[in-house]
Amino acid sequence: MKPVIGITTSYLWKKRALFLKEAYVKSVQKAGGVPVLLTPFMNVEDALKIVDGILFAGGGDIHPKYYKEDISPKIRSIEPYRDQFEIELFKKALEMGLPILGICRGVQLINVALGGTLYQDLESEVVNSIKHDWFARGEDLLPRDYPVHNVKIKLNTKLFEILKPTVEVESASDAVLEVNSYHHQAIKRLGEGLKAVAYAPDGVIEAVEMGEGFVVGVQWHAECMGNMRPLFEAFVNEAMRQKRD
Repeated sequence: MKPVIGITTSYLWKKRALFLKEAYVKSVQKAGGVPVLLTPFMNVEDALKIVDGILFAGGGDIHPKYYKEDISPKIRSIEPYRDQFEIELFKKALEMGLPILGICRGVQLINVALGGTLYQDLESEVVNSIKHDWFARGEDLLPRDYPVHNVKIKLNTKLFEILKPTVEVESASDAVLEVNSYHHQAIKRLGEGLKAVAYAPDGVIEAVEMGEGFVVGVQWHAECMGNMRPLFEAFVNEAMRQKRD
């Protein structure tokens, strides 16, 4: 049987509606997985019984209380029910050794769950920050698959080995990849056990991974980019390998 991949969803509390962009579902399907949506109202133990891997998807800002900071005036929409559910889900999935992939908010969630912190607003907190937030007033400013800046990926990493066919090796230590960008927050202090493996031109961390198991997070929206299929295939294949074991 194909591996079941749980994908976390947003909860639009004003509309009392659950939300997930279809690109996440299609990316998992194309990689050979069976996507199942995990809502913030599920019991964590029940969710973990039905999945072979978890994709932490994009969405609103994580409440700063989870990394012991006061709320900045620059904070945007917060999904409080989702925060609590996903932090607990991540911690227990990590204990179980399940493959984990985080995208945009997802990589931030991984970092916070491991004790790290976030920039609550890059433009106001990072000197000489490039434009990361190509989303304003509820609308995308560019097509979601359009790359707007490059990231440098370290060569001696899991992420480089996965994306090797899609990147250009620039030096003895780095490879370059063009990515899209729809975020106004990012990792500040790394969580325990995480290694930063990719950076934007302004030094903002764009990807992380852990040494043990499959825990990978990227800040760009990989689900919207055709050249990111190897990332989803590596994730789904690891879930399949563990399922067989």
